[in-house]
Amino acid sequence: MELTIIGSGTGIPSKTRAYPCTLVKIKDKHLVFDTGPGSLRQLFLAGVTYLDIDHIYYSHFHPDHSLDLVSILFAMRYNEPKRTRPLYITGPTGLTAFHEGLLSTFGEVIKPKTFDLHFKEIDRGKLTYDGWKIIVEPLLHSMNSIGFRIESRDGKTLTYSGDTDYCAGIIRLARKVNTLVLECSFPDDQKVEGHLTPQLCARIASESQCERLILSHFYPVCDTSIKENNKDLLKKLKNIYNGVIIFAEDFTRFAI
Repeated sequence: MELTIIGSGTGIPSKTRAYPCTLVKIKDKHLVFDTGPGSLRQLFLAGVTYLDIDHIYYSHFHPDHSLDLVSILFAMRYNEPKRTRPLYITGPTGLTAFHEGLLSTFGEVIKPKTFDLHFKEIDRGKLTYDGWKIIVEPLLHSMNSIGFRIESRDGKTLTYSGDTDYCAGIIRLARKVNTLVLECSFPDDQKVEGHLTPQLCARIASESQCERLILSHFYPVCDTSIKENNKDLLKKLKNIYNGVIIFAEDFTRFAI
């Protein structure tokens, strides 16, 4: 299993961080988690085209996590080379309505011509595939927000939070995983409801006993705080969680 941070930013434009998007590769399958604006181009820069994507998973439907679905579906109508493989899109309650809303606006230009499109709504439970499975839990963010735990057949595990506050669901998803990817939106002294801070991320990592913590989804104020206080912040976080801590950057790849 391989993890690539495609976009480590938020809905606020940044010179160095793209909108949220995360790529997980399991053997020859490409799993994309959230597709904020510009994700299709970011994926292309990372070596993944619209032909390569097998599954898209949405944690919720806020614009910074979902808007490039339109771009992806539009690109997949391109005739040469044609996409023929089915595309599977999974998300929480509201996924079907979200897609229907896009169709009502964009119409035929985002309808598949040469491949099948499959949607699945899930708020809690397990999805089993050929070579991996995904466990879904509701998280504390918007009305319908979920997180994902990916388990490969060879025993590798990865948790992706999407957006969340501290809650029991993210602890369950992260229990003893090899790698935990958490949103880290705001500094500890500027906590916002529905989002995490560095010390809350460290608390989740400690309580879940994960092996490695990757922080992502930085609003500019948090990004600046991390850059200005990196050593002091890491020291504080290490007092809470003694595992590996990494501040994500776009296009960083990790073996799981």
